[in-house]
Amino acid sequence: MIELGKEKRQIIRHLCSTADSVLPRGAAEGRMGRVWVPELNNPSFCLILLGNFVYLFGICPKGEVAMELKKHLLLQCRHGFITPADARWEEWLEETFFGEFRISSRYAMRKDRNHFSETDLNHFLQIPHAGIRIKKMDKSLYHLALKEEWSREFCSNFETPEEFLKNGLGFVALDGNTLVSGCSAYGISEGMIQVTVATRKEYQRRGLALSCSAAFILSCLEQGINPSWDADNIPSTCLAEKLGYMFEKEYKVYRL
Repeated sequence: MIELGKEKRQIIRHLCSTADSVLPRGAAEGRMGRVWVPELNNPSFCLILLGNFVYLFGICPKGEVAMELKKHLLLQCRHGFITPADARWEEWLEETFFGEFRISSRYAMRKDRNHFSETDLNHFLQIPHAGIRIKKMDKSLYHLALKEEWSREFCSNFETPEEFLKNGLGFVALDGNTLVSGCSAYGISEGMIQVTVATRKEYQRRGLALSCSAAFILSCLEQGINPSWDADNIPSTCLAEKLGYMFEKEYKVYRL
């Protein structure tokens, strides 16, 4: 498998033309993530890894190339959520990794910015939280988020704080100088940002994620950016719906 630098991703754009989610689109656009192909001359498929998410597009390989892809998935993507592009890739994964995979569900929300109520979002943003400040992420907060496992994903897919400040976005809740909750950009593509939300365990169920997410969405709307929400559990889906998102579909992902 050959890894493509960001400047060479144009050769996979036709393979990813049906992608409607932020992460594979952002990888194909050369914005972030890692991409591999079996060959540089008209590749028949591609493998995308961005954060914890893995995508397979194109024609399923056979023979030695299939074995090479299997080895690469085990080496580079063992702990990722693998999203096959279609039923053929689902069948390939299930045959190739028979007895070695498990399936879980994720929940996609509609990518339509017209269903948000700015009145409701401003209300959520202004909910009082004793001693807590909601602040837009800056360079110092970028580094603070990276220090703890629960908050790393607020900015870990951006290689530098400068890249995050230029192309990303995030709002966090602070108790004094302690980061306690946040809503931030997990990934980016043209006109879109994928959202990630997390709260420190002892601060959960206080509405902090709701306020941070409201601030994040309002900023996206002001900039003409579509904030995309992809939930890994029902509570995250419920939070999204409270913010104004509408449920689109449940879909399955594979883990090795």
